[in-house]
Amino acid sequence: MELEVEGAHHVFIYVDEAGFNLSKVRRRGRNLIGYRATITVPGQRGANITMCAAISNDGVLCHIPTIGPYNTERLITFLNALHERLIPPEERGLLRPGMPLFIIIWDNVAFHHSRLVSEWFGVHPRMMMLFLPAYSPFLNPIEEFFSAWRWKVYDHHSYEQMPLLNAMTAAAQEIGAEECQGWISHARRFFPRCTAREDIECDVDEAMWPHHQDRRD
Repeated sequence: MELEVEGAHHVFIYVDEAGFNLSKVRRRGRNLIGYRATITVPGQRGANITMCAAISNDGVLCHIPTIGPYNTERLITFLNALHERLIPPEERGLLRPGMPLFIIIWDNVAFHHSRLVSEWFGVHPRMMMLFLPAYSPFLNPIEEFFSAWRWKVYDHHSYEQMPLLNAMTAAAQEIGAEECQGWISHARRFFPRCTAREDIECDVDEAMWPHHQDRRD
């Protein structure tokens, strides 16, 4: 909120990582009355795949899957790809008045704080990073992106119709700017409550038990 009142134009980008595996399938289904809903699942679990993605009001900006977990090296590769996507070649390395600044907003996972990542931002003057408070996933709209994205991956039946990596990419491409704008708007409604240092329960708690005294720990 403080950055928005400054004279410079800031573009806020939300980044996170999420895992996926062939063994993950829908947990619910529909069938004719009297018949059990069934689904075909892969016989082997397969390798874990992690997708790192970035969204903004313009939609999904960048998404790179990799086998296994993300680490500092893989994150630097992702940041390089995002930088190439955002900044034209003739503007790279420049910081002039009127040029937008890109603010990466993400959580406090350890490799986000690594020395190499800090050095990367040091040599890319138009890229900045901001860390969310601890235990505040509701402030990062990309959590909503990953929730919707997983269901779209399921719909592609990756173990039947296409490789999992292709299904993950196709699912990301099916999410448009309007959906991202809605998730960002939803996250931003918590900002005034955070600055007021209110206790914030999850949406389910607030919807089912609007009176705090009715909730149980």
